[in-house]
Amino acid sequence: MKKSYIYLLLLTGILTFNLNGFSSIPVPTCDFAVATTACTMQEVGVEYTGNAPANATYLWNFDGAIIISGSGQGPYWIKWETAGEKHITLSIEWEGQSCTKTKPVVVSEQPRIFEMTGGGVYIPGGPAIAVGLSGSQTDIIYKLFRNEEYAGISMVGTGQQLVFGEFTETGIYTSKGRVDGSDCSVMMAGQAVITTPEPLSAPSICVVTFDTILNHNVVIWKNMEASDLSHFNIYKETHQNNEYDKIGEVLIGNPGYYSFSDVSSNPLVKSDKYKLSATDTLGNESEPSAFHKTIHLNINPGIYGFNLIWNHYEGYAFATYRIYRQYGAASWELIDSVASNVDSYTDVYTTSGLATYYIEAVRNEPCGGEEKNNFNENTQSNWVTSAPLGEEEMTNEGIRIYPNPVTNRLFIKLNNNSSITGIEIIHPSTGIVLITGKLDLSGTDVSPLMPGLYILRILTEDQVLHARFIRGQ
Repeated sequence: MKKSYIYLLLLTGILTFNLNGFSSIPVPTCDFAVATTACTMQEVGVEYTGNAPANATYLWNFDGAIIISGSGQGPYWIKWETAGEKHITLSIEWEGQSCTKTKPVVVSEQPRIFEMTGGGVYIPGGPAIAVGLSGSQTDIIYKLFRNEEYAGISMVGTGQQLVFGEFTETGIYTSKGRVDGSDCSVMMAGQAVITTPEPLSAPSICVVTFDTILNHNVVIWKNMEASDLSHFNIYKETHQNNEYDKIGEVLIGNPGYYSFSDVSSNPLVKSDKYKLSATDTLGNESEPSAFHKTIHLNINPGIYGFNLIWNHYEGYAFATYRIYRQYGAASWELIDSVASNVDSYTDVYTTSGLATYYIEAVRNEPCGGEEKNNFNENTQSNWVTSAPLGEEEMTNEGIRIYPNPVTNRLFIKLNNNSSITGIEIIHPSTGIVLITGKLDLSGTDVSPLMPGLYILRILTEDQVLHARFIRGQ
């Protein structure tokens, strides 16, 4: 071996010389890796990177740090409770060789923790939502994150509250404070959450039924579980199929059930379809509900009795129709039940006097669950009244009623010159006598009546006759 090469090996520490000659034992190195900055109570990793074997003697001095884990060669995890410049020193002894190395670590006070501020509900097209911090420190840099990703915004603390900006993007906003010039960082407390309003759910109609007091259709529904509701909107089908016009609003009041009486409806003439929607306090309207369609009941005399004919109720599932009848002012009685696919019924009887009918669609499940309701959840048709078989009903050849339709005064004349002892005008759906009196040659005043169909009862010396007329507009 050349002398110059051996001399180079000696200089590099690869070979050493002792009294016994040359040796291959290297001089240990005390290199280790550690961050140059940290903050109090932050866990710091220390990793040995030198060439000494694990069985060498390692003497570590962490300058008062708390050792979390590690022994011998390491690696170590440590933390300091106080701030300042700290020094980590490593000494190694191995086979008579040794080394020592010291590295400084600047330990800063951990950033104080402040609360996130702002957030809320962003209304599309409305003002943006502010997001900030309740306080800050002058030597701390604060970064803003949205959904755990850096939002591209950082601010130096001012010692006062911070506002990162105003935002329209929904998400969870957080912030991390970092000591300027170091890796010492701490997450701030809390979150600022920006959301957009949830779309309102469509309300559902319980039932559309016949209002027996006002003689109109009434829509009934249950309140929705939403705190920001303003009102409900009622829609009615126009003369075009599946085209609806808004006919009214009902403001939110006490929890429970709501109703709307459609004064424009005439259940004696036709059935109607209705939908319902809800509007919140911000003016957002829900999608409309599924429609409900009323039952329109008709009556006409048949060969063996009265024929009842109706259109089917649409809006909820049911299996049965119930048919009710009332003689005069007597109590209502259930006369029969039929399947929900039936749309006509003939009542065979010969009892004298007026007979009034209605039918109802029996709901399979209650609208309000187990709650007690203050209305009948089974929809009812309009009421229809007719004179029974066995009482003569005059034909156009036997009775003259004119003009028909009538606006103010109705004239009545019997072609057989029978003497009329009295007249009564009866509401066809309720059977209530609205006008009673004697025959007036100047005509009977019907102007107090609402427009619609009415029954005229004519009393003579030996019989009772019935006819119909229409009070026009």
